[in-house]
Amino acid sequence: MQVSKVDVNSLANLEETTTNHVHLDLTVDFNTSSISGNALISGHVLKDNTDVVVFDTNHLNIKRVWLKRDTEFVQVESKVSDPHTVFGSALSVPLTSAQLGDQFTIRIEYTTMEAGCAIQFLDPEQTLGKEHPYLFTQCQPIHARSLFPCQDSPSVKISYSASIRVPKPLTALMSAISTGSVDDGDFTVFSFEQKTTIP
Repeated sequence: MQVSKVDVNSLANLEETTTNHVHLDLTVDFNTSSISGNALISGHVLKDNTDVVVFDTNHLNIKRVWLKRDTEFVQVESKVSDPHTVFGSALSVPLTSAQLGDQFTIRIEYTTMEAGCAIQFLDPEQTLGKEHPYLFTQCQPIHARSLFPCQDSPSVKISYSASIRVPKPLTALMSAISTGSVDDGDFTVFSFEQKTTIP
């Protein structure tokens, strides 16, 4: 296991790449106590001849990964390292000899696992009203990596947006500006945008 020289609590290659924006398109499933969907991650390269971008993950089931080439997304072979008890696993996504300043966009399909430290599901009996289930997330200090693949370090500041699909009559909230909601059968999809870059 190799930790970053920039942040010893991260497995990401922070010396070579950085993230600028993340869009999350996720569905909350209270039956399986999981969140699934896609993370669309945009960033740029900090060093010439970089052939990989590495993300932190912890208790995530990585299903498929795509890299945007020109105007199309192409599925690529990613690699997930053996897990560390504290830091989780490194997700390595290949780049093609990227140079300083080159942009990249990667889409990652994944599902969270119950062991993830960032997510807490509560049964209705555990809530004040005892009628509906409840979910909350806590990403500090290094738990964001169990919510979505990311470069989980305060040295990386990103903007983000999200579409969160939850069963009716529940409501999704995030630390971002609400941009609306739409009905989707038995679900409601809530949209959010955070333009201010945050760790």
